[in-house]
Amino acid sequence: MPLPSRVTLRRMQEDDIPMLLAMESDPEVMRHSTGVKPADEARRQELLAWLREPLTRLGHWAVAIDGAAVGWVSLVPLAGTDSIQLAYRLQRAVWGRGYASQAAKQLCEYAWRELEVAELVAVVWPDNQASVRVLEKLGFTFRTRERHYDRDTFVYALPRPVAESDLSLRP
Repeated sequence: MPLPSRVTLRRMQEDDIPMLLAMESDPEVMRHSTGVKPADEARRQELLAWLREPLTRLGHWAVAIDGAAVGWVSLVPLAGTDSIQLAYRLQRAVWGRGYASQAAKQLCEYAWRELEVAELVAVVWPDNQASVRVLEKLGFTFRTRERHYDRDTFVYALPRPVAESDLSLRP
């Protein structure tokens, strides 16, 4: 099997809005997320306002393959907790190629370098086995079942590596 193209992360930009709208309006992509959103002008304006929010060390990054954005990965506070959540979403056309794992790995490594957090968490719908595999590949382990985003979810956790040499996660 050939290795996937190099995944790069960059801050989201206005040119990414069509890709975001396409993903959010795809029922298969949104099946394990917060639900389908209309690809209309109102949603476009919401996304534009979201992209114009001041940048911090947390936030959303575009997942780019050979320069083209194919999804996003984020580090955001998990509502109702003190935890920082790793989340990701990719276009259906690029599923199964290792891109989610590569992007999530890069963002975890960024978190360990730049943020003072003891661990990262990820929230997964119980039937999203592909996402569970991504998380387990990165070393996340199942922590508990909790209610987030108005539904029952699995929460996975990844503790901060102890030694400096452990900052680079598994291949």
